[in-house]
Amino acid sequence: MRLSHRALALAAFALSAWGAPACKSKDEGGPSKDGIFALGDAPALSKAEGQEEIPETPETTPVAGGPKLGAVEFVAPIFEKPDRRSEKVGYLRAGGTLTRGEKPVKTDDCAGGWYRVLPTGFVCATNEATTNLEHPIIRALTLRPNVDEPMPYPYAFVRAIAPNYYRVPTKAEQLQYEMSLDRHLRSYSRLHDKWNTLELGSNDLDTDAEGNVIGVLPDEPPVFDANAFYGGNGSDAIPWYFEGGRKIPNIASFKVPDYAVITNRVPRKAMLALIGTFVGPNDRRFAVTTDARLVPTSKLKPDRGSTFHGVNLKKGWQLPVAFVKRDGAYAYDASKGGMEKKEKLHRLDPVQLTGRSKHLGGNRLVESIDGSWYKESDVAIAAKPSKLPAFAKGQKKWIDISIQSQTLVLYEGNRAIYATAVSTGRDGLGDPKKTLSTPTGTFEIREKHVTATMDANEVDNKFELRDVPWVQYFKGGYALHAAPWHEDYGRPRSHGCINLSPIDARRLFLFTTPNLPADWHGVNVSKSTDEGTMVHIHP
Repeated sequence: MRLSHRALALAAFALSAWGAPACKSKDEGGPSKDGIFALGDAPALSKAEGQEEIPETPETTPVAGGPKLGAVEFVAPIFEKPDRRSEKVGYLRAGGTLTRGEKPVKTDDCAGGWYRVLPTGFVCATNEATTNLEHPIIRALTLRPNVDEPMPYPYAFVRAIAPNYYRVPTKAEQLQYEMSLDRHLRSYSRLHDKWNTLELGSNDLDTDAEGNVIGVLPDEPPVFDANAFYGGNGSDAIPWYFEGGRKIPNIASFKVPDYAVITNRVPRKAMLALIGTFVGPNDRRFAVTTDARLVPTSKLKPDRGSTFHGVNLKKGWQLPVAFVKRDGAYAYDASKGGMEKKEKLHRLDPVQLTGRSKHLGGNRLVESIDGSWYKESDVAIAAKPSKLPAFAKGQKKWIDISIQSQTLVLYEGNRAIYATAVSTGRDGLGDPKKTLSTPTGTFEIREKHVTATMDANEVDNKFELRDVPWVQYFKGGYALHAAPWHEDYGRPRSHGCINLSPIDARRLFLFTTPNLPADWHGVNVSKSTDEGTMVHIHP
């Protein structure tokens, strides 16, 4: 997916209140070399300032179980040093908290104090963060992303153009801001059970500590009531921070006066992450989005992500392995000189190959370990390259991506440990500057986000993708990320990014460095975190 360009600097940091850089900007440059943590026009630290050491004392050193600070803007940056001109090494999401030192290390340019935080870095407790854990944003936004699941929030796609309400609207205001609302509600009352039918999803599969799937998919999805559908805590009452008017500040990038009823409208097919729900006027249910705005759930379709995932090459699988990429494909018996159909295949099923191939009837066939043969055109094949890169030594972690095969393999040195099917740029091996193609070459992971919001122009329908899971940028605006909106893995599809299933995207996120510290929402490559894992993309 090639995503439209977002502003690269807003106030003191480049990440907007809920945005992230595009898969590829119009000038191809994407974000600056510092990624979303670029400082815009802020002056750089001088060498002397950059070498300044902040002494650690018992009062300023954070320890587990110590006092905390919390994020009160959508993004609260974590700096390498207690100076806004220093490198940003990560950030907190609004409502998130982090252990800090008991006392600040200094108050220069930060009236609330610069606090050392775990496991590294400094946060200014003035504008984006506070030590007051009774702040309304911290009290209100209590649902954190669940990093133990492939879909870290409850998600939904917008079924019909939906208003983004700033506060709870009255029945009259709903009629004012939503066209043909009475007709819509009659249809919803009649069809909501059908519209909200849930299938098995990414979070229904158990995973181990590395993110590998263990066990089997259950026969039926869990039973959810409407409250659980949309990230509720079990209560349908209007929460205190929306009761009688809005009682929390605006943390969204869309700015409105305090008396506003609506901020903007969410287009059809937009993807939203949700952190709460309640029943309001007109007996109508509303969902709370991660930036503390409201969307009526009658305009939403809950989504739980694909159950597709790759294979663990440490246990029972080895290269070459294939993934069925086409509906209507068959396994064949080729023992009698012809191609006799055996069983029909399920798309995205994995197949263990022997490495043997042959031509028959104008088709190139590959053999599975049970003696069946498959048309090469029906499967995405992950195979070990004839020659590995020079850096594939020891236990060095790296990622191998083939554009022609539409596969991704994780390596430790020369040992392949995981393989899956992906979707790269839809224009194949075209010029990324001129076409919707994924760049080839060797790169390094630069920054990682549990979720990040993207604007997309996909299949000629512009829609917004809020809180895309497991985003990892490696070149300009190009990233590896989950793509819950499709299941076309094994076939080119994106605008330049590398799309993975939610399960595979989390498996990859856990594999790569820098590791995401506990309670952080994003981490950047820096001296105080770690180097980025290498990404090797080739034809």
